[in-house]
Amino acid sequence: MAWVHMLDRNQLSVKLDDKDEAAIIEVNDGGIAPNYVAIRLNEHEIDELIEALQRVKQAIQ
Repeated sequence: MAWVHMLDRNQLSVKLDDKDEAAIIEVNDGGIAPNYVAIRLNEHEIDELIEALQRVKQAIQ
């Protein structure tokens, strides 16, 4: 498995798992000893997330 970093921010990272062809989204709470949540998404779930984020973006504009 090789992870390709697509986005790397202070509390958010998005990686591509090129072996499993899945996205890995990691979010941390930013504390001194941060707690992490990692979410693995397949292609269909990525599409659903993009659609949901687009709806959120439209709602806040």
